[in-house]
Amino acid sequence: MIHVQNREIVVPGQLIAEGNYRHLEGSYREGNKIYSAVVGLADVKGDRVRVIPLQGRYIPHVGDLVIGVVIDNHSSGWILDINSPYTANLFVSELVHRKVDLNKEDISKFLSIGDVVLASVKEVDEYMRVLLETPGRGMGKIKGGKLVEISPAKIPRVLGRKGSMLKVIESKTGCTLAVGQNGRIIIWGKDPERVNLAVEAILMIEREAHTSGLTDRVSLMLEKQREGGI
Repeated sequence: MIHVQNREIVVPGQLIAEGNYRHLEGSYREGNKIYSAVVGLADVKGDRVRVIPLQGRYIPHVGDLVIGVVIDNHSSGWILDINSPYTANLFVSELVHRKVDLNKEDISKFLSIGDVVLASVKEVDEYMRVLLETPGRGMGKIKGGKLVEISPAKIPRVLGRKGSMLKVIESKTGCTLAVGQNGRIIIWGKDPERVNLAVEAILMIEREAHTSGLTDRVSLMLEKQREGGI
């Protein structure tokens, strides 16, 4: 039996379902009852129950795309702030994809403190030591663009199902976005007004992430702004 409506806001300890359901992230089971573990949106699909958090810090997982900021260096790489309780380590070999003679090369020519990096989480150990890599095209040091930071919990809404929301923002503004699972987004665009419009759309998503029909409303807002001369 389900005790809440789908996409209803729930609080920790609130009864969501009882019976033969599978509880996923954001929920826990006691006996045959499933409760919310966080403040978030109840999401019930078939026999699966989960709660999508509305707030919370980013917890790294292997494979996540993240946008980090260099805050320190060491003999073989850099320490990055990834908008998490945990920092991340990026070795120079993972950035330049070749062996580097650390006795002969000055790695400061590759990255400096304050640089922004697009990377992937390669490893997270039991002590939450995070290793990054930059395996894909366009990854590594980011040049240009506007950095926006929102709650990591809202990133799935910025992406949308199968990237639907992201496609709307990019197609309506003409901008290109890189979306990190850690709540950071980089926006590139030739027209500053279009970039600001993309920022406005992202902030609208963050404010209204708990509501339904959001993709259509964002699309309508962008259309109106574009018709207004932007």
